[in-house]
Amino acid sequence: MRRNPGPHREPSPRGPWRRSLHALGRQLRPAFGGDLGPLGRPLDRARSRGRLLTAFGLLIALLLGALLVVRGVAGAPRQAAARAAHLHRVSAVVLAPLRPDATAPGYRFDSGQQATVRWTYPAGHTGTARIEPAHPVLAGGALPVWVTEDGRLGASPPTTAGLAVLAVGIGTGSWLLLSAAILTGYTLRRRALERRALRDWGAGWAAVEPHWSGRLRGRPGNTAP
Repeated sequence: MRRNPGPHREPSPRGPWRRSLHALGRQLRPAFGGDLGPLGRPLDRARSRGRLLTAFGLLIALLLGALLVVRGVAGAPRQAAARAAHLHRVSAVVLAPLRPDATAPGYRFDSGQQATVRWTYPAGHTGTARIEPAHPVLAGGALPVWVTEDGRLGASPPTTAGLAVLAVGIGTGSWLLLSAAILTGYTLRRRALERRALRDWGAGWAAVEPHWSGRLRGRPGNTAP
């Protein structure tokens, strides 16, 4: 007695993750020598392997870029504090220029002009330098500057936000450079495989075409039907 198979059930659709894994499996099988089909060639395996390695390299480049960004942003406060610890903000005196038409202390330095300033740091050490004031100042006035522990003029310490932006730029730039190098290598490899395929196709056609077209049948000594 035959058993009733019951109502026909449609196969449940694959979810997005299963579809992605299935598509990845289709790419991996030819790369490792499987699922090439009856017409598969070693050249097809090389092409599949190139696509696989390129995708893997792009993923590694993305992870490295993200790692640089995360480490840089997380370490920005510590780096800013470490650099600021070796700098000191002191008040410097703006000196009058040595010009006969300039009178101290009423001479005005506009933004973009070079002004000579003098400060005392550390105790007993006097330093001078020429700087461009960010705003107009008068000779004899005070101008804050950043100096190092040994009394030399230094740049202002970087901010946490500035270092974080720099880390994002370094990580993004590293990712773009690595990705460009990987894609360039893949393009060169693909072109080399295409030239190889054309050579193989030409050699195969040269061997088959005389028999296929029948040109060898009329030649003396040819016993082919």
